[in-house]
Amino acid sequence: MDKNKILFPYNFTDMDNKALNFIIQTYVTHENSQVTVFHTYTPVPEMILSRNSVMEKMSSNLHYLRRQVVEQESKIIEVKQRLLDGGFHNNQVNCLYLPKKRDLAKEIIILARDQGYRTIVLTRSGMITGFFKASVSTKVVTSLKNVNITIIT
Repeated sequence: MDKNKILFPYNFTDMDNKALNFIIQTYVTHENSQVTVFHTYTPVPEMILSRNSVMEKMSSNLHYLRRQVVEQESKIIEVKQRLLDGGFHNNQVNCLYLPKKRDLAKEIIILARDQGYRTIVLTRSGMITGFFKASVSTKVVTSLKNVNITIIT
């Protein structure tokens, strides 16, 4: 039987935790399921800063942003551990923590097409701003064919 490769874009929200619980409840008994937890981050630029008060402040801010990137990566590992604690085997769970190259919807679409994901689990907050701009879920749903897409609300 073919593997059901599941892509789970994770963005550290309460809705993502709800989706994580859904994945555990729905797919843990499917031995052919393989879950990839996916997050893109904005890379922090490397800068050579001279010694003055403004540049030192900027250096401090860049250091803070670099710490945030490292903390998020460790949180992605915690999500993997939650999947393992939920009953998935180690060979069923992967993590992708990649620098952002394009908008999130395009990242998901390209990854799904290139890597053959058959299922994508997305979250949607239902906030009013979603009515005024194209959401990630809308872009993904309208761009992919022959992929099961579950949207957790």
